[in-house]
Amino acid sequence: MLFSLLKFVFRTRFSRPFLILIGLLIAYSVVITSVTPPGTISVVLGYYATAIIAFFLAMALATGGVMVMKSDRDYLFTLPLTPRDLAISIFFAQFVAFGTTVLLMFAYMAQALYSPVLILDLVALALVFTSLGVIAPSIQTRTRIVISVALALWTLSAFLNFPFSPGSAFNGNLYGGTVANLVLAAVTVTIAFRGLSRIELDMMKSMVRSTASDIKSPNSYAGKSPLGAIYSMNITNMALAGRMNMAGTSRYVSRRVKTQWVLAASTIAAAAYFAFALYAGNVGTVNGTDTFPGAVIAAIVLSFLAFFFSQSAITNERIWLSLTSLPPTTYFRHLIASKLLAMMVILAPFAVADVVLAALNYAMALAGLVIILTVIPASFVLQICFAAYVAPIQVKGDDMMMPAQFNLKQMATGLLIVPVIFLAAIASLFPIVAVIGGLFLCVLASLLVYSSGFWSRVVTRLTESGFV
Repeated sequence: MLFSLLKFVFRTRFSRPFLILIGLLIAYSVVITSVTPPGTISVVLGYYATAIIAFFLAMALATGGVMVMKSDRDYLFTLPLTPRDLAISIFFAQFVAFGTTVLLMFAYMAQALYSPVLILDLVALALVFTSLGVIAPSIQTRTRIVISVALALWTLSAFLNFPFSPGSAFNGNLYGGTVANLVLAAVTVTIAFRGLSRIELDMMKSMVRSTASDIKSPNSYAGKSPLGAIYSMNITNMALAGRMNMAGTSRYVSRRVKTQWVLAASTIAAAAYFAFALYAGNVGTVNGTDTFPGAVIAAIVLSFLAFFFSQSAITNERIWLSLTSLPPTTYFRHLIASKLLAMMVILAPFAVADVVLAALNYAMALAGLVIILTVIPASFVLQICFAAYVAPIQVKGDDMMMPAQFNLKQMATGLLIVPVIFLAAIASLFPIVAVIGGLFLCVLASLLVYSSGFWSRVVTRLTESGFV
């Protein structure tokens, strides 16, 4: 019975080409790891792994959700299934959609992952990320944010040589970090399976919280022109979407936050980044080095954050209202411009920190500044355009559950992360090349934004995808 249920859940959630591609990518990771000669944990891996793990731990809980379709409420949950079988099938489907992202992110660093213990760490972290997404709906938003920040800070404590941190295994404390990851995996997986045994109740609680919450500070656009309302709405508020397209998606979740609070958080993070850069440059915190590749790693993390913001740009649009007020090209052009301005508000504190660090002769800070000022803004716009054209999804209310299978189109929306990381790697060696690449992306983004034909096709795609 369990095997049949697993087959049913997988076939209804993933298209066959999607599963084939995931299988090929995992096989590639295994082969590369087995044939590459043993290496050592590099400085870059110490920064990259710790920062990315901290970011995705926080995001998994802050924007996570259970991989359940609308049809499951009407069919799957009505079947005479045991809670154990249902929990196992949903958890494994969630692992394929979300947990495998961790394995794929580290595949190209296989030479550094010379120890079987580090492979065990990656599997444990994949289970943790999967479990946090399952746990998220049962926790209130404020509590979820507090725990997310705590998880991120705990992971980043590896930079201070704290041995029992999820990032410590990649940062010189192999066994202490492994113990932390295994304990965290055991705790979160246990909680996740308990939650899956009452999945219907938790989903109902989550839906009630989202629909019954009070509006504490409603926005008013009285007296504003259509364009003024667009800029006012998108600059004063920011929407963060949990739509994990790099390896499928577990659930769409959107959280709207006042930009002033996002700016405050960004400023605090940039100040911590600046202080750590000074500390790392003086005493060295990763394998005794006095270099600071963390500037580029911080820029890469910001590019992932920009990706999350880009995924909510179109999803809440109501084309019957917006596109009857303004021509499509005019409306989308100003919509993207307003969201880009809001994104630059987030990036500004880090840009200032990199300017000061570059003045203090931190060479890598110049590379990070190039990425923040050219590559990330251009890729942010391109990600919005690409998602709107390739795999648009509209959120129409209720519990925001995804209505269909996860396929290659949805996964493709994350492909623009690849050139960002590629240009970041180049910027660390030749900043001028990254400048040229970033300007090229800016020109490409401008051409798309100002293309009437492109937005006409986007409107057709939106309509075909069920936008109303």
